[in-house]
Amino acid sequence: MFCTQPFNHIDVVVENDKVLLQPCNVWTAKKLNIKEYKNNIQQVKDTLSKTYYYPGCEVCYNEDKNNVRSRRVAQNEFSQDNNLSTQKLQSLGVRYGTLCNSKCMICSHHRSSSWVPDAEKLGMEIKDQHRFKKSLLPGVEVFFENFDLNDLKFVEFHGGEPLMQKYPTEFLRKIKNLDQLIVKFNTNLTVLPAPELQELLKKCKRVDFLLSVDDTGDRYEILRFPGKWDIFVKNMEIIKKLNHRVMAYNCLSSLNIFYCVDFYKWATKNFGMEVHSQFVTDKEMLDVSHLPQHAKDVVLEKIKNYKGKIFDSIRNKLNIQKEDRSERLLKYILDLDGIRKTNYPEIFKEWYTILNKK
Repeated sequence: MFCTQPFNHIDVVVENDKVLLQPCNVWTAKKLNIKEYKNNIQQVKDTLSKTYYYPGCEVCYNEDKNNVRSRRVAQNEFSQDNNLSTQKLQSLGVRYGTLCNSKCMICSHHRSSSWVPDAEKLGMEIKDQHRFKKSLLPGVEVFFENFDLNDLKFVEFHGGEPLMQKYPTEFLRKIKNLDQLIVKFNTNLTVLPAPELQELLKKCKRVDFLLSVDDTGDRYEILRFPGKWDIFVKNMEIIKKLNHRVMAYNCLSSLNIFYCVDFYKWATKNFGMEVHSQFVTDKEMLDVSHLPQHAKDVVLEKIKNYKGKIFDSIRNKLNIQKEDRSERLLKYILDLDGIRKTNYPEIFKEWYTILNKK
């Protein structure tokens, strides 16, 4: 039950002028500043060397307990496949501000600057660090001044939308041995890498593009609002021709779980893409384990003849008994429809009808 993340990885979250650290990107405990993190991370390592659980590990702990494929398992496999040491900092996750041109239904103002106006209309409190201010961001020197990156083998750029900013280019300029580095982008692919970034990526050992896509066509445009399906497909075809590894990153939630079979058929058969899926857990109403039982039963029936790790995980997740949050879910859908002038009940008609059954 060992987890490699605290031993060879740091997740860096930059919120305007604040630089905060955590052992992984599903960590639920408080993020710490650089000094606090360096003073406390050994305690995390010592604890996880003796026992599996540490406060902050709830997401993976609960998923492992319910036989749902967790980030812990995925990252352990990644470390093993890429020969990452557990004695050195060899993996870095970077979330450099919240600048983003999307306001995905599963997201929030904590991670997307475009979400702020909608969050205000929903009556949410917006803290200063969640109002993106480019002028307050530190330079990329902050990484090289505070961390020993000489043995870095992997860096993952999160968003916001990393391809909208210059920091990936500025970061990679400072790496001496790009030919030893695996680079991953979590991107909505509404924009393409700038020319200088493309040239730097050619020098890297491997480049992975993890494309945020939860469904296709009109359903994509609702879930990944205000993204346009034709632009996403066009950019995907362009990025595939650059000879990088292209994968779909699919967030499974109460909004799209009914259509998961259709999505996986599209991703694997039409485009031959590898699919990485993760369950949404940070909003109860979007967590599929909080669906009403009749809705769970419909999905379970729909996927009963499908095999594989992801379908096993979906079955296990749906079989977790938690309080029904469908009323909150339906209110959330209609509230966002009202703000964005979208029509989830029409585009997701069959599923919305199921959710409304009492």
